[in-house]
Parts: sequence; structure tokens; C-alpha cells
Amino acid sequence: MLIAFEGLPGAGKTTQSRALAAFLSHRRAVTYLPDNLTRDAAPLGRTLLSLFDSGDPFSRHDSVVTDTYLAAAIRADTYATHIASALGTGSTVIEDRGLHTLYSYSLAGLLQKHRTPPQEAIVWLQQVGALAGPAADRSVWLRLPSDDAIARAEQRQRHPYTDEQRAFLRYVHDAYTALAETAPDLRVVDVSGLSTDDTHQAVLAAVDDLILPSADLSPIS
Repeated sequence: MLIAFEGLPGAGKTTQSRALAAFLSHRRAVTYLPDNLTRDAAPLGRTLLSLFDSGDPFSRHDSVVTDTYLAAAIRADTYATHIASALGTGSTVIEDRGLHTLYSYSLAGLLQKHRTPPQEAIVWLQQVGALAGPAADRSVWLRLPSDDAIARAEQRQRHPYTDEQRAFLRYVHDAYTALAETAPDLRVVDVSGLSTDDTHQAVLAAVDDLILPSADLSPIS
């Protein structure tokens, strides 16, 4: 089983990915997969990541098409190298950023620069996404108002985004909103005003149909 966490920087993806992995590890084999900027990579993966690195915090280049295909290649390598083998052993894999990250950031670029109708863009993105390996069984979007997420991310990284970067992240939020309207596998968890523990409980509720009956959802004492 593959579960992916989605959302803007600052939404709590890494915290909640690790919390779910810790929760499930008491009950089953779990593999936690960090995002592609913080995990070790094989030589091919390192080459792809070096191509993806543009100096921009969101790995953007001049072309949304370039960004999308590079992101798809990285996800395909990630799936082949890290995900498939773990799934093959029966492990549950927790993916910190999955296919919907590819979709949302590319869609944001199309909305920002080209004013592309979202539904047309989503159809194209899903065609490219088919090259990137199977989607998660469940993707969980930790939805936080964009300005709140931006403020959290800036506090964490200890420096502000530029005005253009903030504007782009607002488009990413809009992109996730459009995706959630068309993707039944993308579950929305509204985390505004929730504590870390309350968010964890909301995440469990969003995936309980996948992890039940083998997991008891009562808190661990």
C-alpha cells in the first residue's frame, strides 16, 4: 500500500508522514520515503536531481514542459528504486510528496504563465504522470491557507520568499484545489487551526478505510 502526503511547504507533510509511519510501524512493516531533495539517491537519481536543480526553491526552469518531464523522470526513478521493492515485500510506503506534487506545481506554472484552462492542463499532466509510475493508493492533501503555509515555511527556513515565489505558491494552492475537484484518490484534510496531534487524527480518519481492520486506530498508550 502506498500513501502520499501533499501540500504547500509549511503545511506539515514531513511531520505527518513521519507520524503516520510511526503509528503504523507498531502494527505492520512501514517504509518512510523522504522527499527527493533530502533522501539518498542512486547514480541515475542523482543525475536527474542535478538536472532538476535550477537554483529556484521550487526547481523551476524556463519551460513548464521541461519541469514536468524532469519531475516525471525523477518520480519514475523513485518508484523503481525505492517504492516498488518495498511494496513487493508487503510493506506500506509513506511517500513525502507524490504524483500530485508533480501535477500541482506544473499546473501552477501553467495557470501563472499561460492561463491554461485547468481541466485541459490536468488531462495533459495525467498523461505525463502515467510515465512516472503508479499513483498512491491514497494521497492526502494537508490543506492550509496559502499565506499561513508560506509564513510557516519562511519561519522554518529562516528567510523570506520573494514576492514572485509567494505568488507562485498561491497558484500551487489553487492547483491543488482544482486537482481535488477531479481526483477521487486525493483526500483533503483541512489542517487550519489544528494542532499536530489533531492533524494526525484527521489523517488517520482520511486513510482508515485502507489501514483497517489490520490497524487499531485507538491512541498508543
